[in-house]
Amino acid sequence: MTVGEVEILRRAHALFAGANEFLPVGTAAGGPYENSLVPRTAGAAGAGATAYRTAAVRWHAELTAAQRTDTELLRILAEAHRDHLGAHRATAAVLAAARADSVTTPADPIAARELLRRRVTRLRNQRGLVLAARRRARRRRAALLALRYRRRSGRAARRDTRAVTAVRAALSRLGSPYVWGATGPDRFDCSGLVKWAYAQAGIRLNRTTFEQINDGVPVAPGQVRAGDLVFPHAGHVQLAIGGNLVVEAPHPGATVQISRLGENVAIRRPV
Repeated sequence: MTVGEVEILRRAHALFAGANEFLPVGTAAGGPYENSLVPRTAGAAGAGATAYRTAAVRWHAELTAAQRTDTELLRILAEAHRDHLGAHRATAAVLAAARADSVTTPADPIAARELLRRRVTRLRNQRGLVLAARRRARRRRAALLALRYRRRSGRAARRDTRAVTAVRAALSRLGSPYVWGATGPDRFDCSGLVKWAYAQAGIRLNRTTFEQINDGVPVAPGQVRAGDLVFPHAGHVQLAIGGNLVVEAPHPGATVQISRLGENVAIRRPV
C-alpha cells in the first residue's frame, strides 16, 4: 500500500471526525409541556370560563404538538449521530487494515496480486461507505426540512385546507423517484407531483407545466404561501410549502425532495 493510497483512505475517514457523544435534551414521557395550560375550570360557569377553557384547550393542543415536534427532532438528530459514528468506525477499520498492509512488500507474485486485490477492495469499500453516509445525510436533511415546515408554516398553511391537503400529500411522497411522464402515486415528474397532490384535495390541475403556468391566479413572489405553484422557469414547477421552501420532483435520477425557494420565480395560486 503506497502512502498516496493510505492518504486517500485517511481523508475519507477524516470526513467523519468529531463523532462525539450525543447528549439529547430530556425527552421523558410527557416532556416539558406535560400538563401545560390544562383547563382547570370544571366547576366554573359563565362566558368567561367558557372562553378560558376554549383558549386553554387550544394552547394545550399547540404545546402538545410542539412536544411531538421536539421528540421527532431529537429522534432525527440521534439517528444522524448514529450514522456519523458508524461511518467513523467503519472507515477507521478500513484505514487500519491499509496501514497494516503498508508495512509489507511481498516478493511472491501471487502474494503481490492478493495485496493488490485487497487495495482495490478497500478503496471501493471506503468509497461505498462515504456514498452511503452521504445518502443517509440527505434523508436526514429532508426530514429536518419537513419538520421545519411543520413548525414554522403550519398556521399560515391552515388558511386554506385544500392547499394544506395538497402540501401534505406532496410531502408524503418525499423520496419517490422522478420518472418523466409519471403522475403518481409512487413516481412522478414535476408537474405530475403537483397535479397528484392537488387531486388529493379534490382540485383538478392541468397535466403539464406549460399548462399549469396558466392555472389559478398570478401572485407576487413576496406574497407566496403554502400551496402556491412555483415556476423557476417555463419547464419546471414546484409546490410552495412555506418558510421559503418548496417540494419538487426535480429531474431524472433524483427523488421528490424539499428545496429552497429560488429568486426570479413565477407564482400561481390555484385555490
